[in-house]
Amino acid sequence: MDIGTSYGLALSSGINAYLPLLSFAVAVRWLHLYTVQPPFEYVTSDWFMIVLAILALADLFADKIPGVDHVWDVIHTVLRPLAGALVAAVSQHQVSGAGLVVPVVLGAGLAGLAHVTKASVRVTSTATSVGFLNPIISVLEDIGMLIGTALSLLAPIVMVIVIVLFVLFFLLTVPRLLKRWRNRRMKRAVAGS
Repeated sequence: MDIGTSYGLALSSGINAYLPLLSFAVAVRWLHLYTVQPPFEYVTSDWFMIVLAILALADLFADKIPGVDHVWDVIHTVLRPLAGALVAAVSQHQVSGAGLVVPVVLGAGLAGLAHVTKASVRVTSTATSVGFLNPIISVLEDIGMLIGTALSLLAPIVMVIVIVLFVLFFLLTVPRLLKRWRNRRMKRAVAGS
């Protein structure tokens, strides 16, 4: 399996925990683009794909409602990295042991980075626009996640480049956003005293 597929899907799982894994399951079951090793065959079962579809839709809708989006992000602080680890493991040819450690750790890490970036942007947006921009940002995130998922499945080498650029973006941008948010919060606290 190409690393662009495994880790690209994991990165996209940081935005929507369910749609990248559902897309991979569809690519395996109906498009026959990939195969899944026996311990992970359940991801292409009817019941699992139905649950993923329901959760993916819930994620898409909950993320558009100001206030609900923050609660949803808090709940998914654990779920998105787990989904990233799962999709990275499922899309590998390794099925057990040490061969899965790296995909699980990197998958969870990439999904976690995407989730932290998403949550940071949302907090900043809420602080600066009182949440009015959050639905628009959510749509842009969905578009990015869909493009990332499609690239992961159809052009994995391009997705490797996207992953590298995203990690650089994360390392350069997110700390600045968090610092700016903390400074505004401190100014409000001082002004309120």
